[in-house]
Amino acid sequence: MRAEGFTLAVVGAKGGTGKTTTAVSLAVALASSRRPVLLHDLDGQASASLALGHLPATDPLTESWTEDASLHLRLLRGGRGLAGAPIQALRHTLEAHASDAPLRVLDTPPVLGPATLAAVEAANLIIVPLAPNPLELPTLRDVAAIPGVRDRLRAVLVRVHPRRRLSADVAALIEEEYPGVLYRTHIPEDVRAAEAPGYGTPLLTYAPKSKAALAYLALAAEVERDMKRRTK
Repeated sequence: MRAEGFTLAVVGAKGGTGKTTTAVSLAVALASSRRPVLLHDLDGQASASLALGHLPATDPLTESWTEDASLHLRLLRGGRGLAGAPIQALRHTLEAHASDAPLRVLDTPPVLGPATLAAVEAANLIIVPLAPNPLELPTLRDVAAIPGVRDRLRAVLVRVHPRRRLSADVAALIEEEYPGVLYRTHIPEDVRAAEAPGYGTPLLTYAPKSKAALAYLALAAEVERDMKRRTK
């Protein structure tokens, strides 16, 4: 079976973890003319939408997707209407757009609230970006504690300094507590990744040869293999 009708959720419990950069970069890297990707921005702050140069939606629960043909990417914009939405309305929105593209990437708010829980319910694969710091591990534990998540859970280390031993130590802690959850690819600290959202341009377009962009391409290849294993 091909990895079609697949939903990938990128989740976290606080801001500043590289969650939206990871969601946008994976959506761009995984999209192609053969398989367009729907990036569904479930954040009331519309971070993913802004990172692609789009204003927040006035009514994100009812709007239709817009298309960036050059990226083979479809976008459902986020907006303030998502912040106080009940989980049933969020579930309905996710269900309504389930067939809008062969692959969906869900960017969630930086909190384990209704939008994140609805995304987790809808997802075939859940990715938690983590900075290489032991204080980040509670986020992974909180997500792993959601019922039914463990078999769908993966993590990726972001903003990694290769020469710092702490990154290897945190990777070892994750592997000990959650064997097989951590992706081999780590995303390095890169100023270009921080700059790109301010220009409304995805990192893979803004700085395609940057260390972080190349790492996200490698991560996308890992995710692709993961998807194929899960849909056989």
